[in-house]
Amino acid sequence: MRAFAQEHGLTFPILLDETGAVAQIYRVRGVPTSFFINRQGVIQAQYTGPLNESLIEKHLDQIL
Repeated sequence: MRAFAQEHGLTFPILLDETGAVAQIYRVRGVPTSFFINRQGVIQAQYTGPLNESLIEKHLDQIL
């Protein structure tokens, strides 16, 4: 993951769920899975699959 992040210039935190415990808790069924979380820390949307700018904006519009 580190090499991938560096190669693509990713600067946000990337966490690895080495044991699968977090995936089980949040019912992750595919990779990548993105969560949209409001300012109160509540998950407002979950999206499985790659995201593009249009999809990100759609989800953000729904929670802001």
